[in-house]
Amino acid sequence: MSLSERRSVPVYRALLPRAEQLLPYLATIDANRWYSNRGELVSALEARLGDLLGAAGSMVVTAASGTAAIEGAILATAGRATPERPLALLPAYTFIATASAVERCGYEPYLLDVDPGTWTLVADAILDHPVLPRAGIVVPVAPYGRAIEQAGWVAFQARTNVPVVIDAAAGFEALAADPERRTGTIPVALSFQATKALSSGEGGAVVWSDIEGLTRVAQALNFGMLFHRESTSSGMNGKMSEYHAAVGLASLDIWAETCRANRAVAEAYTATARLHGLAERLAVAPDVASNYALLDTGSPGAADDVVAALRAERIESRRWYGCGLHREPYLHAVECDPLPLTDRIAPCVIGLPIYSDIALDDIERTIHTVAHVLAKSVRHNTPHERESEKPLLM
Repeated sequence: MSLSERRSVPVYRALLPRAEQLLPYLATIDANRWYSNRGELVSALEARLGDLLGAAGSMVVTAASGTAAIEGAILATAGRATPERPLALLPAYTFIATASAVERCGYEPYLLDVDPGTWTLVADAILDHPVLPRAGIVVPVAPYGRAIEQAGWVAFQARTNVPVVIDAAAGFEALAADPERRTGTIPVALSFQATKALSSGEGGAVVWSDIEGLTRVAQALNFGMLFHRESTSSGMNGKMSEYHAAVGLASLDIWAETCRANRAVAEAYTATARLHGLAERLAVAPDVASNYALLDTGSPGAADDVVAALRAERIESRRWYGCGLHREPYLHAVECDPLPLTDRIAPCVIGLPIYSDIALDDIERTIHTVAHVLAKSVRHNTPHERESEKPLLM
């Protein structure tokens, strides 16, 4: 088969509810003539999400996006930055949206390195960080939807008096699997963007056991207004529309079916990687969210070779978090710690194609191509270079 005849494989291809699955909810919108500003469908979506995630007494407020959810949670917990506490501490290994959210709340990002095993910030590791007296907020990130337990950050917040908001953009599955330990007194921001396992097309939510705090989130997402048309706090237009809530509700209706399909894809990837000797280099659900298949290539050079080989096969790949926030041109001058782990992980971790209806032969094509490139890389490297390329995936 010639290259032009080979099917192109996107890195992700969203599959949201079909038109007929949305129709009952769209009919409700038509009947109510209520399209935004916390209508019936938004309330229903928040209630259903609360039932799924409320084991620790948490409730849910939806948002227009995952980024808006982070902003609303920051404004509800810490407020806007002050001259005395202008910094937001966050991991260098995350998507740019985390930094954008803290900046929109007036904070200057301060970048920290991540744990080599979990790729997250570790609360105990920054308890005595010298910039804490200048920090107004800490935003740990659940990378690729990996779980973050509440307990460590609850203790950190109690000891330091620095508010914490967890950015768990892709973390819905991890929260739903163990809400008792992963929701609670620290607010958690979720994204329901189209690339996420549970999607409303575009949207997000804050999960929190503090009902007064969630009320402040709703106020922040409504221009600082609550119960009347007077703005009494900092805010923005971050509300979810009824149309996006309709997609979210329909997505919950088929959630069990979605989970089965995603589980089958993850199992197929794992089995294929094992056949090619790549199992230690691959992370799929449940280690990460089901919308990711992550390959640790071992070195930036090997990663570039893998990307080039996949492109030649018309297979898309992606460094989902770029090469770290400190490598983004816009953030090149922000304050940061030394970032050796981020510099080790970010250039080497490649997102491979994954979606709920990906063809099995496309998984085989992808893994076969990767295996061929990495086998050449190992043969050509020195023993020292091969040792440095041992995968960090846990």
